[in-house]
Amino acid sequence: MNKVPIQIMDLTTLKAVVFELSQDIVPSRFENAQQIDSHTIQLGFRTLEKLSWIEISWFAESPRIVQILPPKKYGEKSTLAKQLKHLLVNLALVDIQQTGFERIVRFKFSGRPGQEIEKEVIVELMGRHSNILLLDRSRKVITLGKQIKENHSRLRPIGTGDLYKSPPPLKGLTPKLSESFHTWKDNICLVPSTFKNSLKDTYQGISPALTLQIASNNHNEAINVINQSVTSIDSKTWEAIYKRWKAWLLDIESNNYTINFNSSTDFIVWGEIKSKSKDTKIGLSLGIYYSNKIIERKINSIIEKLKHDLEKSKDDQLRKLESQGLLIKNISEYITMQNKANNILASKSLTKKQIIEAQSLFKEAKRKKRSREAILNRIEFHKKKISEIENCELFLESLIYEDNEANKNKLNSIIELKEEVDEYICIKKNSSQFKSNKKKEQASTIKEIQSPSGLKIQIGSNNRQNELISLRKGKRGDLWFHAQETPGSHIVLKSSNGLFDDKDIQLAADLASFFSRARGNKLAPIIMVPIENLQRISGSLPGTVSHRGGKVIWGKAERAEKYFPQK
Repeated sequence: MNKVPIQIMDLTTLKAVVFELSQDIVPSRFENAQQIDSHTIQLGFRTLEKLSWIEISWFAESPRIVQILPPKKYGEKSTLAKQLKHLLVNLALVDIQQTGFERIVRFKFSGRPGQEIEKEVIVELMGRHSNILLLDRSRKVITLGKQIKENHSRLRPIGTGDLYKSPPPLKGLTPKLSESFHTWKDNICLVPSTFKNSLKDTYQGISPALTLQIASNNHNEAINVINQSVTSIDSKTWEAIYKRWKAWLLDIESNNYTINFNSSTDFIVWGEIKSKSKDTKIGLSLGIYYSNKIIERKINSIIEKLKHDLEKSKDDQLRKLESQGLLIKNISEYITMQNKANNILASKSLTKKQIIEAQSLFKEAKRKKRSREAILNRIEFHKKKISEIENCELFLESLIYEDNEANKNKLNSIIELKEEVDEYICIKKNSSQFKSNKKKEQASTIKEIQSPSGLKIQIGSNNRQNELISLRKGKRGDLWFHAQETPGSHIVLKSSNGLFDDKDIQLAADLASFFSRARGNKLAPIIMVPIENLQRISGSLPGTVSHRGGKVIWGKAERAEKYFPQK
């Protein structure tokens, strides 16, 4: 699975967000801080109207400053969050500064507007060198996101207690609105290379995203232009690029920013936008963008790990099953040994030697029989484990297949499945770097659709959810559906909540077919059982049940597909 691309917050986007924040939260009173992971902190500021939150991340792959909606409370376990909360309490945010084409932002705090600056939070968004630092009034570092040791940076090691030093100055020319077309073009063409390399090496503040945006509004056209040599670009294209270059600089100079998600890159915050909406908050829009992208990346990462773990476990069980199969062949002759011993003892005149031989054969046959029973038990065990692995593979396929599930719910479902695999399949206790939500929140991630009669139909996305909807939350009167003799999700029609008809039953059966290994079949036999006739099988994975009675209904996966469109 390909890594999810994330558009880095470049200089232009940073300027747009800083300008917006300066309008929205300056001045304001610092109120709260919480760190949600090792490289992301959230800060709350109280204005006269409301409490506003910003998120600052120094993660190398997506360093950013964005606005966010009021977040969930993460507690105060982080030392950095505790220090910020303690040292900034009762201080006012009086200024946010970003100068020139530097990707450095300074949040300045004092007792109240107009007084001397007491503390300063500096955010450096510079790829893997990104960081956050809290300085006192003498510009000494009180605390920071990550210590920079000499083996990481000889030019600028920095830690608590050090005087803050600015990063090395930017290389390249400063873009100027007054620069003529010919001078601008000559500067870029000074060292012949591709347009993207020449522009980046010539001017400050140039990012890969900005290069595409300046080249064209159309992504394919932009890719074609930036990969051309500067010596092969025709004059008409140069003039079009220069026009967009000037528009970019003019928007920066006049702080004219709006966000658009339909351009040559994921988003753009400058230029002519057909559907401008001044009410759209750039910072909030970017907060949602980065949140979704990071969740997608986490989802892909867990999926890749899950696939690898399940494939490895399945191969291991198949090898063990094959080994036990060979052993059973080698000891299957115990019956022959018993018969031979019986034939010896049936002789009319037995010698002592024959009696000893018969006893030896009986003893060996008995040993082989015991071994055979143990091997058969091991064969059944390995078959059961393979079935459990295939069930988890099915859950994973279903989660990958769906496109209409919210990212956060999908992430929670995949994390739950990962924890199950670690606990029951791969036996990796407490090894997962991702943790699911509290158990009381698990029900919120369960997929539900409405039946034709308005009843809920619940679908398990993993073994724990299967157990939750079938055994723990199922009520007398509910109906349980499952593909017959094949791995699949539990489907529960909440018929205890109202009257149902044949259409409800058929939809539940179709869903049971869709969420099973029989998805590719035209029709699949589905077992329907009153939920009170289910019983958990002890010693098995959660959600493993046996049932009394039941009725077979034919399910058609194709009819259920419209509820869960494929990516």
